[in-house]
Amino acid sequence: MATATSLIAARAGAQIPLDGYFVADEVCPAYQSLRKQTNPGDVFVEPDHAYQVIAKNKEAASHYLVRVKGANPSQRWVEVECGVRTVVANEPLVPSGADAPDGDLSLSGDASGNLSYVLAVSWQPGFCETRPSKLECQTQTALRLDAENFSLHGLWPQPRDNVYCEVPTGYRQLAEQRHWDELPTLDLSEDTRRTLSHVMPGTASYLHRYEWVKHGTCFGPSAEAYYRESINLLAQVNLSQVRDLFVGNLGEFVSTSEIRQAFDKAFGRGAGQRVSVVCAEDGARTLITELRLHLKGELEFGLPIARLMGEAEKVNPGCDGGIVDVVGLQ
Repeated sequence: MATATSLIAARAGAQIPLDGYFVADEVCPAYQSLRKQTNPGDVFVEPDHAYQVIAKNKEAASHYLVRVKGANPSQRWVEVECGVRTVVANEPLVPSGADAPDGDLSLSGDASGNLSYVLAVSWQPGFCETRPSKLECQTQTALRLDAENFSLHGLWPQPRDNVYCEVPTGYRQLAEQRHWDELPTLDLSEDTRRTLSHVMPGTASYLHRYEWVKHGTCFGPSAEAYYRESINLLAQVNLSQVRDLFVGNLGEFVSTSEIRQAFDKAFGRGAGQRVSVVCAEDGARTLITELRLHLKGELEFGLPIARLMGEAEKVNPGCDGGIVDVVGLQ
């Protein structure tokens, strides 16, 4: 019966529901009707702008149905090749053919066999108030993905001194002296590289090279596996009540207690006690700049973050809370 229903839906041209965000890499038309190629209002998606994904036109999609704010109607079809859909929790990035990097993609724990980690996710508008000269902060806009989603800072194998595993002295010196642009280019698939550039704005300042050299080398032999897992864990946070709490309180104070309660709702009772909140002073304001999630367990791709948090030790809550900053220097 399910197969017959699927066939009927396919013949009827039914769209397939989808979630996540589509980030445009170039200017492309946004059609109301995919078949007729109509575009009332002459609407186009813009580079580096994020659009909520609603559906795709078929299994092997050629177009995504996205929501374009201000357009009438707001639901528009955009060509898949125009940008990148940020990976959604438990949905793997699958490199193929020549695009796939060399190396082991298994996620069997870090290089030392340790199974404890900290996932650091930034609230980029708050971070940028403290680092306005950063390229990724100078280019941030209200329509970019990091305006209303958490961004990847890093995935850190524990304990804290578990860093720079088998890294040549020269590379460590470059990292510590902040010459990150001189660190080696990472061997990443095109899909992973493109996704990372959107979910980790710090790539504009070569943060991804630094994080790999300092922390990723203690995770395992493959930068591809390290960042695929990091992207997947971040996606689970961005699809949760935690992100909803932040977006629902833009410009307002949110307490650490409220944040921990949101984690409990999203990932199970006690999850919030595995989270530390990082704040920074900005004049008379206290801003939330980062959340640090403590995890424990073998990082098998797609494993629910709830299980990893449930196995971790309880941690200090960090600051008492702060303002969820909006894009732009205040």
